[in-house]
Amino acid sequence: MVKFADMGNIRFTFHDLKAKGISDTEGDKQVASGHRSSAMVDVYNRKPSLVLPSGE
Repeated sequence: MVKFADMGNIRFTFHDLKAKGISDTEGDKQVASGHRSSAMVDVYNRKPSLVLPSGE
């Protein structure tokens, strides 16, 4: 039997799934996550911010 990690996959936890869901949310991430503060949303939101190149 081939193990999950031996097939090149990375282990993940429930919190990784929660972070993925919050990161992929298009609308209000705070409402979707149920967090009271935006600081907690920032912990779970793992999408990089859009940054424009210098000079634009």
